[in-house]
Amino acid sequence: VQALVIFFIELCAQRRAPQDLPPSEALFGLVLLADLLAGMLVGLITELSWWVGLGQGLAEIALMLAALYAALNLLKLGARFLQAATALLGSGALLGLIALVPLSFNPTGQEATELAALGALLLLGLVVWSILVTGHILRHTFGITLGQGAAIGIAFEFTTIVLVRLLFGGV
Repeated sequence: VQALVIFFIELCAQRRAPQDLPPSEALFGLVLLADLLAGMLVGLITELSWWVGLGQGLAEIALMLAALYAALNLLKLGARFLQAATALLGSGALLGLIALVPLSFNPTGQEATELAALGALLLLGLVVWSILVTGHILRHTFGITLGQGAAIGIAFEFTTIVLVRLLFGGV
């Protein structure tokens, strides 16, 4: 497990690539559960009920996996799905767990405090980092530039936020 955590830290630091992962369904299942758990914890810390956090996490994961699968198959790169999906889910789980720290400063709360402002700033930095990590993974998966991958990551994140808000009533 320690080697797996180190791999995802190195992936998020852009020192490793998704093709460095073994194409393993067991590993995919493990990081899928980890990403779902991290999403639920983020939901709980932002005062969502566990079932809304679970629903949002499932919706986000389903949208991401469906878009990745469709794009890879459209470009005849379907063999890359398992590694790319595992990389996206694993990095998402890691970054989601890291997000618990700035979110615990209550940057989304009603009170404007210096700690909440620090949390908001750290959270913004984490969002930028997440976009760069997604861009890095997509760069290697699709053979595009980091900028193109980051642009796709931004577009996908925006679309996901809109769709999840529509599904869950703007929570």
